Amino acid sequence: MSHRDELNRRRFLTLSALAAAGAPLGLAACNNTSTSPPTPLPTQPPGPSGPALPAGQIVPDLRFGFSPTPPTFPGYDPAGDAKALFIAGTPSPATSPVPGTLATGSYNVNERYVIKVPNNWNGKLAVVGTPSLRSEFASDFIWGDFLLANGYAWAASNKAIPYNAIIETAPTSTDPTKSFPVCFNLANLETLQITVKFGALNAPGPVLISTWNQDFIYLTQAAQKFLYTYFGKTPTRTYAVGTSNGGAQVRSLIESRPDLIDGGVDWEGVYWSPGTNLFTYIPQFLQNMPAYIQSNFTDPVSSAAIRAAGFAPDITQPGSATHPSLWLEYYSNQTSFYMDLTLFAYSLLVDPTVSSNFGVPMATPNPINPVWLPGTINGSGMAIPANRASYVPSGQAISNIQTWQHTGKIGKPLITVAGVSDVLVAVTPNATGYLNAVRAAGKSSQYWQYLVQGGTHLDTFTPFYPGMQPILPFAWAAFNQMVSIVEKGFNPQGAGAQQTVSTPSQIVSM
Repeated sequence: MSHRDELNRRRFLTLSALAAAGAPLGLAACNNTSTSPPTPLPTQPPGPSGPALPAGQIVPDLRFGFSPTPPTFPGYDPAGDAKALFIAGTPSPATSPVPGTLATGSYNVNERYVIKVPNNWNGKLAVVGTPSLRSEFASDFIWGDFLLANGYAWAASNKAIPYNAIIETAPTSTDPTKSFPVCFNLANLETLQITVKFGALNAPGPVLISTWNQDFIYLTQAAQKFLYTYFGKTPTRTYAVGTSNGGAQVRSLIESRPDLIDGGVDWEGVYWSPGTNLFTYIPQFLQNMPAYIQSNFTDPVSSAAIRAAGFAPDITQPGSATHPSLWLEYYSNQTSFYMDLTLFAYSLLVDPTVSSNFGVPMATPNPINPVWLPGTINGSGMAIPANRASYVPSGQAISNIQTWQHTGKIGKPLITVAGVSDVLVAVTPNATGYLNAVRAAGKSSQYWQYLVQGGTHLDTFTPFYPGMQPILPFAWAAFNQMVSIVEKGFNPQGAGAQQTVSTPSQIVSM
């Protein structure tokens, strides 16, 4: 096994990069692009009924890597979740220790939270939507350190998903009907009969996408009540931010409960509607990637089919043995196997008509290219790669999506940032799709959308390709712009339009 394969195997087995993207629901109204008053103070303490959350503990440093985290357990790795989302060595915007209060716990079955309040609290709160199927600590660096550096309290939850994923082998799998059988032999995983058991599919109760959005509402109320109870006041401002399906949670919240927040930033949020969703473009990608790979990333027919599904052009490096294609990174060149894993997990979450199963022995590697091309799975349903590639959601799946679909009816200002070369949450179906929904709802004056040139869904892929860049600093610039919109009456150019930017300074604030 090569050194690179061994590193990939270790990354996979420690769950540093597992997949998915995610969800919303919504209704709302309101119109305000000038200076808005703070969210009105309630006559009673904010938040859900029931006892207040525990007070938390005083810690000398709330920053990622210094603040204590709960013990790990199978499928739960708070630090690993956070590290998977930024480029190693990225400087923290909090350049010195941030003492303050750390509160962790659970406010319902499987619903875990983290709240951090710096001693120099500015009186404001940011609630953070959680990306992927990750833990409440996933945004600890990408959003948490930035917010702490600027004096904000912040809170996040796990969306009631008990754990991200557990690695098993096919012979030891506890439920072959809900686990993903790895069909690529990268790092010898297919030969080892590795399977991935998702917490979202194996929770004691249903962890449906609609419940993630309800959880975000509950988190917002609970965090506001926590601050009222232990710090003596309701936050003067509450902002919502989030990445990937955490960004989709922001969209849902700002549509359904704009009364709870003052503004939001979604970073590459997923767009869900009956006609545009993950299932309308990922299967086309899965169908055409094998032919594209076998052509050495040159076949115009398969490439055009992927582009027609809404993807940006591939970024290729002819002659590179390790990183020849950006599309390949999301398919089979990383042990995250983002596209296949996402289609598998979400089809089983959303569509009650689909099933999956695999047997032992589990798989036969592809004889043409066992690492990059899918092998043959001994099983049925969504365990079979070809069935994922040809998947069409059932009428019941579409009916389910209708219960949490985005409407575009945002009730407070919202900014979207996304990468032009996002492969997992492709721009055309997701960013452009949501922009069109906002326009159709008559809310263009409250919405700004920035596409980052050289950006892709995972910042960690950008060092592999010249000319690519992380979206992280653009997301932080978008937050600063949102604060200017809400608190200073700033009205940036380009509301209701799609703007391409190449430097964070192009997302201006006052």
